[in-house]
Amino acid sequence: MRQVVSIVAILALVVSCSTYGPTFAGDSNGWQVGKSDHSLAVGSLTRTFTVYVPAHRRLNTAGVTQPWPLVIVLHGSSGDASVVEHQSGMDSVAEAQRFVVAYPNGTGGAFGLYPSDWNAGTCCGAANRDGIDDLRFVSDLITTVGAHLPLDTRHVFVAGFSSGAYMAYHAGCQLAPQIAAVGVVEGALADVSCAPSKPMPLFAVHGTTDPEVAYDQDAPAPPGAVPAAAAALPPSVRYWSALNGCAAKTAKAAAKNSSADVQLVTLTSCTKADVSFYTIQGGTHGWPGGPDAPGSQAPMNELKVSGLMWTFFIAHIR
Repeated sequence: MRQVVSIVAILALVVSCSTYGPTFAGDSNGWQVGKSDHSLAVGSLTRTFTVYVPAHRRLNTAGVTQPWPLVIVLHGSSGDASVVEHQSGMDSVAEAQRFVVAYPNGTGGAFGLYPSDWNAGTCCGAANRDGIDDLRFVSDLITTVGAHLPLDTRHVFVAGFSSGAYMAYHAGCQLAPQIAAVGVVEGALADVSCAPSKPMPLFAVHGTTDPEVAYDQDAPAPPGAVPAAAAALPPSVRYWSALNGCAAKTAKAAAKNSSADVQLVTLTSCTKADVSFYTIQGGTHGWPGGPDAPGSQAPMNELKVSGLMWTFFIAHIR
């Protein structure tokens, strides 16, 4: 009996070294209005994602139908597409503002034995340890969506929460030719070779008492002088302000938020691209303004991140 068990264990180990199970199964060939699940091959792996298509298209001033902007939203560690879809409420924003949302699924190592994560440079989990090519996944996802839907390639954006926010930073660093701006919710930069090939605007938000990703989480050394105006911001935002050649700021209470707990710093005097950063005093680890705790609880619920992020996104063009 022991010998049989050993043989089974060896076979399982061999298989586990050669394949990775997706964290979400299912595929639909339809790209109809509403939600559908899809898959694509990335190297030897089958990667999966969910797409939400609104009921109506955008029109220009002449009333001519326009191609879809695309927002890619990346889940946090141990999550999946459905988790961040619900957590962010981005479908509702997409329906109102008429853009397509894609929710990719991370990998959890062999047979999904570990929490799903993203290879975001020096982070995170099994995806990083196993060298999963998540940059190629995001790039191929954009191409795949564009092959099935009329896509406005000038308005493609990547956002993420927690480890997904690490990945959003990584995408901004390495996929600049395909992306117009990035949005980071409770994450940090872990790409030590971050050097976007074109200016990359940044929208970011972080709670000061986040127990999962610290407000002052370490980041690579800035690639240039950090403006004095950004000295009190988190290391990743200081990096981006130096990267974008920012020199000045405006600081004010966040628009449509009267609470003293929310502070917006906008760096606009930049030689490359602007940076908007929201601090939530006493904020923890969640999607601010979302339906789930702690995002739905004070002070996190004083900031409606999904709508604000879209407003930032649509003001930028690749």
